[in-house]
Amino acid sequence: MAVISIFTCVCGIQKKASNHWVLAKVTPFGVGFMPWDSNMARSKDITVLCGEGCAAALLSRSLGEWKHSIQTNAAIEPELAAV
Repeated sequence: MAVISIFTCVCGIQKKASNHWVLAKVTPFGVGFMPWDSNMARSKDITVLCGEGCAAALLSRSLGEWKHSIQTNAAIEPELAAV
């Protein structure tokens, strides 16, 4: 019997036959986007995205988190803000 994987985007849409899906790997150092690969999509550290809109939203959220992190660090260590 074959195993059928159901892939779900962060927005809740389940993958069907369309091939516009992408993968992302988010780390503390950045976000990397990759073309769809069903084997890689099963990885726990990979984010499954249904397309360009969700990829852009993930990038935007990440940029906001980085900006917040920099501002928080600047408030704690003001000498770093001058760099």
